[in-house]
Amino acid sequence: MVCDWLRDAADFGIPFRLTLHQLATAPVVPAARTIFVCENPAVLRAAAGELQDTSAALVCTEGVASAACHKLLGDAVRAGARLHWRADFDWAGLRITAGAVARHGARPWRMTAADYTAALSKGESTPLAGPPAASPWDPELARAMAESGSTVMEERLLSALLSDLTRT
Repeated sequence: MVCDWLRDAADFGIPFRLTLHQLATAPVVPAARTIFVCENPAVLRAAAGELQDTSAALVCTEGVASAACHKLLGDAVRAGARLHWRADFDWAGLRITAGAVARHGARPWRMTAADYTAALSKGESTPLAGPPAASPWDPELARAMAESGSTVMEERLLSALLSDLTRT
């Protein structure tokens, strides 16, 4: 039943929220071999609105991933999927991405120092807050963020992210 709901939602280009209860009742394992993961619902909304003809799989964590999200993505990885994960360029985003790399073997998606610097140059950043975090996949990223003292939300990379989704 849940799989039917997901298929119907996908056919209409409508994002679908899964709960842990739904996944426990009717397990779902994504068929996609490549799954992109974003943090911000604005990215999901833009993809749903603009990319109705793409076959890319996109999961939105809405911040820190829930137990349901980890179950879905963990099951997908165990079935052979590769995750491409990104979050905001803030300390929490680095922690979220590092956790996904450690837990799921995810590949950071546009989460390099070069991506950060390019996004930072577009403006609309805010001051970094909270305790610093590491970026083990690209140590220069955390250094660049500390040096600039600025946060860049993932929506600043929206056109590049949507472009990546159309190439899958």
